[in-house]
Amino acid sequence: MRVLLIHNYYQQRGGEDVIFEQEVDLLRENGIAVETLIFTNEQFDGTMLGNARSAMQSFFNWQSAKRLDLAIRQFRPDVVHIHNLFYTASAAVIWAAKKRGIPVVMTLHNYRLVCVNGLLMREEEIPCEQCLTRLVALPGVRHACFRGSSVQSAHLSAITLLHKLTGIWQRVDRFLVVTDFARQKMLRSSLTLRPDQLSVKPNFVADAGYVKPIDREDFFLYVGRLTFEKGIGVLLDAAQMADFSIDIIGDGPLVAEVIQSSEHTPAIRYRGQQPRQIVVETLKRCRALIVPSLWYEGLPTVILEAFATGTPIICSDQQNLNEIVKDNYSGLLFRTGDSRDLCRVIGDFTQRVPDQQRLAQNAYREFQTRYTRTSSLRATLTIYEEVIANRQSLSPVKQAT
Repeated sequence: MRVLLIHNYYQQRGGEDVIFEQEVDLLRENGIAVETLIFTNEQFDGTMLGNARSAMQSFFNWQSAKRLDLAIRQFRPDVVHIHNLFYTASAAVIWAAKKRGIPVVMTLHNYRLVCVNGLLMREEEIPCEQCLTRLVALPGVRHACFRGSSVQSAHLSAITLLHKLTGIWQRVDRFLVVTDFARQKMLRSSLTLRPDQLSVKPNFVADAGYVKPIDREDFFLYVGRLTFEKGIGVLLDAAQMADFSIDIIGDGPLVAEVIQSSEHTPAIRYRGQQPRQIVVETLKRCRALIVPSLWYEGLPTVILEAFATGTPIICSDQQNLNEIVKDNYSGLLFRTGDSRDLCRVIGDFTQRVPDQQRLAQNAYREFQTRYTRTSSLRATLTIYEEVIANRQSLSPVKQAT
């Protein structure tokens, strides 16, 4: 099997880049012939002319289509897998692949095709689905959901509108999403996708090694951005009300509030931003990971890393999260946004010592079942084989026409 992977790097490195690189390495390590086609957004150089030219190309970039066409002729892939096409690659890469009769798989790392900021939330409304089923994402433009700019929000909304009208998304053989919740949202969205176009394929993490509850220290852990939608305020309120120790790792707009709380409440220890290795080592020492998010989330890597260390998770019962973390199985759920209920659940967890081992073992079992390198590879190859087989089965019909 020969796989051509396409990725458009944003100007600032993010989680999508890491996932793309991990999947490239995973395929190559397992003997799959892989070639990559990389795009960047460096042409958005800050000048009025450069940004205007790039903005126009982001609708349909003929140069990107030509680059892909050349790569297909040279590499002759069996399948093209797109991780991100915003903005330089553009939907032109889908058109170029389908023109050559190559099956196209596309990973949806977020909700960008149906939500201007890609997160199904905005500052005044968490979560927010106002644009999910709209052909034109006018609320996203009105609220300047993309980078706080109405102009940039209108530009992005126009791109997705154009491709809804041209039907380019219907030409993608398979979209990959990380949870069934995301699949259901995309199915009822304005994209009007077919059920067979959407498959759930979670991300993966390395096995960090199971650590028994008896070998852990007496503190809880939060890892993530220090923002309102992440529920950091809920966590701080709970820590000030109840008697439990919490280590906080991360950075963000609410860092001043976290530092101030840590100065007044000794049980709150702010550890700043830390590399992944330190995060994993801290997960292996803590009693449980706390995830107090107010929004849907995607598939947070820190949750997978918690599973990979046998760390139970105390999590808000927000939709999507309540499917990733199963209540009283791999963790415990509390009412979203309710600090007092978080205190109650932490108290129950602390007192139910025998249950801690059961939750820990189930968390690790969840990792072994769904989020290993092996399971991810198997799922990816199965999807590739299905779209390739479907293309081959349709070939005689195409030739007859």
